[in-house]
Amino acid sequence: MRLEGTLDAFSLPDIFQLLSYTKKTGTLHLRRDAEHGVVHLRDGAVTGARSDVFRQALGRRLVGAGLVDDEALAEAVAVVCDAPDTGLARALADTGRLDAELLRQHGVEQATDAIFDLLRWAEGDFAFVMDELDPDDLGAALAVEDVVAEGRRRLESWDAVTAAVPSPAAVVCLAPSPGQDPAIDRDEWALLSLVDGSRTVADLVALSGRGEYVVVSALAALVERGLLSIGSEPAGAGALLRRQELLATLEHAPEPPAAVGGRSPPPLSRRCALSTPSVRPSRSAARHRPGKRHRSAPRSSRNGRNPSRPRGSRTTSSLARRTPGRSRFRRPRRSVPFRAHTPCSRSTIWTPSPPPRRTSTVIPA
Repeated sequence: MRLEGTLDAFSLPDIFQLLSYTKKTGTLHLRRDAEHGVVHLRDGAVTGARSDVFRQALGRRLVGAGLVDDEALAEAVAVVCDAPDTGLARALADTGRLDAELLRQHGVEQATDAIFDLLRWAEGDFAFVMDELDPDDLGAALAVEDVVAEGRRRLESWDAVTAAVPSPAAVVCLAPSPGQDPAIDRDEWALLSLVDGSRTVADLVALSGRGEYVVVSALAALVERGLLSIGSEPAGAGALLRRQELLATLEHAPEPPAAVGGRSPPPLSRRCALSTPSVRPSRSAARHRPGKRHRSAPRSSRNGRNPSRPRGSRTTSSLARRTPGRSRFRRPRRSVPFRAHTPCSRSTIWTPSPPPRRTSTVIPA
């Protein structure tokens, strides 16, 4: 049996009711321009669905949920490349690294999201192929009535959701200062972690791997709570950036003064050095400075000679300080006073030296 036609003649809910009533097993193909979607049924119940057969929607959902590591994903991809009839989710389930119940739950969510996307098709062609199996059959079985009812409920609330998120190409930004303390669940946190101020709504849908309705509804709820901004930069972030730039005008280094008389001013380090008063070291500091001799330091001992230099030796500095008109020889020393000791006095009396006596010799005639 082959059932085919157009969606403008038969609506998709009517086709589902017909296949469910007759307990058909196979795959319903829907095509619209370059788009191609499928719905898999077993005994009239939905086992899986994809709104775009060219994308691994269920695999992206598992990766976005953080259930698959690099090693398991690489192994499953290799299996699918060797056997194209095997689905990626089925290959991941065969590895035994994922819980079967968790995989089935994600398969149900993926089928529900895909059927909602297909219900929005107002035109297109459909064809039902008997006994075409689901490559990603994880054991799920959804009643057609429940899936159609959930799809219609989402269609009724879709207009209110798109009012907050008007376009898939709109950029999503984080609000810098929420009005109240944020309280979010695990799924909302996973969605907020993907927001970087440049990604659009369509980018978030693709990265999260979840359905468009689920992601857009979560974004609309976050916008209403003041945690996100859609389509433009939030007002708080713009005001914060504007005020920070205004403060930056006061944080630049001062410009040097203009040149006076054709001469440029000295650099800042030299101006600071010139403005700092110089402090001459004390005599003790100059005396104990290693390798440096100050003018105020003593140069000679009591007898007029440097005790650390042998007699008659001269240094280069002493010769360099001598002026051309000055004599090279020292002045004669003064006469040493005569010390006389008197027996009647305990102190020493200093008296000048007596003049030399002149003696005359008389020669007889």
